[in-house]
Amino acid sequence: MRYTEAAVGAGEEPLDVAFDGPPGWRMVDRFAGFRYEAQGSVVSVGYSEAAAVKAEALGCFGWAQSTARGSVVGEARCAKSVAPVMKEWLEQGNPESRVDSVTFKDYENTKIKLHFSHFKILPEERETCFRDPPHQCAEFQEPNGGSSGAPTGSRAPDEL
Repeated sequence: MRYTEAAVGAGEEPLDVAFDGPPGWRMVDRFAGFRYEAQGSVVSVGYSEAAAVKAEALGCFGWAQSTARGSVVGEARCAKSVAPVMKEWLEQGNPESRVDSVTFKDYENTKIKLHFSHFKILPEERETCFRDPPHQCAEFQEPNGGSSGAPTGSRAPDEL
């Protein structure tokens, strides 16, 4: 059913384009979105730049950012068929890097939080943390490094 004010006014649910529609045409059938954090020797060795080149070659968009902790974090949205290729590249990295581990969080609805028309490298000073790992905001972490899920700051529930 198409989204219309009349349908919503009649108590019907609006169309969720991520999940509604015929199989094969829904966004969840065609796209994959995920967040990642790469650990190892990945900062100042061209890892983010090479990730951007690989993402563009695969038709993915998203972003990468070096952190003060020495990791690279980011998000990517790709055609579902090439998302595993992008993830594999992130785990291997470019020849100058040494990737020890990569943590991924797949988005059920495929939508990344920071949406760009291409793959962008963000400056380190831009705040991009999230409510849950990987790349969790400090105010959502428990003192022992775990995740409480409850904010200690003033972020709104849907904010990065």
